[in-house]
Formats: sequence, C-alpha cells, structure tokens
Amino acid sequence: MKTFKCDCENHQILFFESKTCVACERVVGVDDNFNKVETYNLDKNNGYYFKTNQPEVHYKKCDNNANYQVCNGMVNMNTFEPVPNKDEVLCFACRFNETIPDLSIVEHIPLWKKMEVAKRRAIYTLKALSLPLDNIQQNPKSGLSFDFTTDRDVSDHFLTKLDDQETVFTGHDSGHITINLAEADEVARSHTKHAMKEQYRTLLGHFRHELGHYYFEKLIAKSKKKHELCKKYFGDDDLDYQEALKKHYENGAPQNWTDHFISEYATMHPYEDWAETWAHYMHIIDTLETAKNFNITGSIRDTVDTENLGDLKLPQSSYFFSSQTSITSILDTWMDFAVILNSLNRSMGMNDAYPFVLTQSVRTKLSFIHHAIHDKLDRMPELTYEIK
Repeated sequence: MKTFKCDCENHQILFFESKTCVACERVVGVDDNFNKVETYNLDKNNGYYFKTNQPEVHYKKCDNNANYQVCNGMVNMNTFEPVPNKDEVLCFACRFNETIPDLSIVEHIPLWKKMEVAKRRAIYTLKALSLPLDNIQQNPKSGLSFDFTTDRDVSDHFLTKLDDQETVFTGHDSGHITINLAEADEVARSHTKHAMKEQYRTLLGHFRHELGHYYFEKLIAKSKKKHELCKKYFGDDDLDYQEALKKHYENGAPQNWTDHFISEYATMHPYEDWAETWAHYMHIIDTLETAKNFNITGSIRDTVDTENLGDLKLPQSSYFFSSQTSITSILDTWMDFAVILNSLNRSMGMNDAYPFVLTQSVRTKLSFIHHAIHDKLDRMPELTYEIK
C-alpha cells in the first residue's frame, strides 16, 4: 500500500483511509479510479466538491462516507449512473456491497467501518494488479458482491445467538462473499482464533482468502488446460469437499504439514490450499509495496544475495510481466524482510507479524499464483518433484 501527499503547501502525508488533511483541513478521498488518495475543494455555490486541477468535474461524498464515515469514497457526478430503483450515491468500493449490517444497532457501525477498511485495501491491490473486478450490476452472472451480516448479539461480543436468524458462515459462493460481522470484533475474533488454534486471523486475511476462491473461478476453473495444470500444484480439487472438511476437523492437519502447506487450513482441500496461498501472495506483495514506499531497507545477511527493497519492481507497479522482478527474487527479499518485521514486533512485545515458513513447495505454489494472475502459466518451469 502506498501513501500519498496533499497538494497544500505542507504536502501533508495522506494515508489510504484519510478523510481530511490534518494540515489544511480539506476533504480527502478516493474517486472511482480507486488508485489515489486526493484532496477535494468544496464549491459552496453548488455544494459539490472538485479537484484543484479539474474544477469542472463535480464530486459528491459517497453516501456511506457522508452518513456513516465508514469509507472515504468520492463519486464523480458527471459520470455517475444510479442503480435502477435505488436512491443512493455509492463509491466504487461500496457498489460491491449487497448487504450491509443492521444499522439500527449503533454498535454495528464501527465494526462495519473495520470491514470496509479491510475490503477496500483488498480491492486496491486487486485493481493495481489489473485483475477483472466487476460488481453484480456490471456483471450479473459473475460479478463480485459482499454480504456483511451476523447471526449473533454484538452486545456480548457475539456469544449469544439471535432469535430467528439463520447461521451466518463466512465464505464464498460463485462471486458472492459473506463475512460475519463478528470477525470485526477483536474479542470475538481472538476467541475464534484460539479455539481454532490458528497462528493468524485478521479481517484483511479473510477478505483475501475468500477473494482467492473467487479468482480461482475467474482465472483457473473456466479453462480446462489451466485447471489440469493447477491440480499438479495444488492437488485434485475433485475430492469431496464436505468429506475433506469433516476429516480435517476430526483429525487435524498431517504431522508434516509445514513441509508443503502455508497453513494447517490449507491442508484441508486443494480449494483451501489455493485460497490460503492466494491470500499470502497478496499479503507479501502489499507489505513489500508499503516497505518500498517508506524506503525501508535492511538485510539479515553479511553478504546481500537478495534484491534491495527499493529496487523491486513489484507486480502492482510494473504493467509488463517481463519488466517485473522475478517471483523468486520477490520471495527471497520477503524472507529477509519478514525476519526484520518479526523482530520489530518482538521489540514491541507483540507476536510475530508473519509467523509462517515458505518451504520450496509453498514457494512453488506462490509462483503458480503469480503466473496465473498475469496469465503467464505457460512460463511456469517444469516440475521436477511432486507437490503435495
């Protein structure tokens, strides 16, 4: 994730979630291009906002921005096309929402904001990678949509089941992603994390995992050739999913799971291995972009074999595949940087930010994800050993 700067005389730093510049106090937001945080001026004569260099283009705050402060979206009213039978003005990211939490329960609103922050970060990276990204109004058959809802009571950190509410499972179904609002509650999520004996459980991780399932359908499942190749790396996804799920929760992960998988949950079924690996690929390239943005450098070796962070040409910043740093070099650099990142956390008395090991099997799967995103699976090297 990059940072941005205000065009005021202080050139104040702006973060992806910024809503105002702390120096000049003007409104800050992201338009439908969804690639830059910018400053907006208010025209008091007509009530619209405008960018300094484009005064003729009129903007309004997204309804969710103006009414609930859960996003910082700005909508270009010169090009805005309302959804039929809906009296709302929504920004690029909010148009993906099919269901939002029950806002008559005021405690839901700050949790919804956390959901939106994670969702927007996940979408930003997808858009930077030029992945197909349509909502269901644009593409009713295979567009992307989100449900943010819950089946439990927020007042006790989602312990009590609500009457007459169907159980809400976080998951993906043909482009429709459901995230239980309980995942935005720190207490509830921590309880689940410990109950499931997980090393890592975050809102952003949930979004990236479920989006991994969506992009499996978009990038792999529609091509017989790509699907068969994918099975060589992730296993046969024709295996009965419910049976695999039952076996996983009864017996747990295999004893040697760390040799071939990024997480215990990845061992459950090839679909979950893909989704977990996809999520980690997104974590890695986004965090490296953040480090590069702040000119963070460092090495754990006396002789530096890995590429300097500042020299990396990451996938989201280099349009042509051939001009990007190789996935091998990206992962080598990440391994070094993860040690530094974890050491910084330990210095603050916190758990490791990235408590995972990238074995050769896992690196190969990450490479497959990398090549699939860029539609370059024909450039994957021949496998010289079996991936499990």
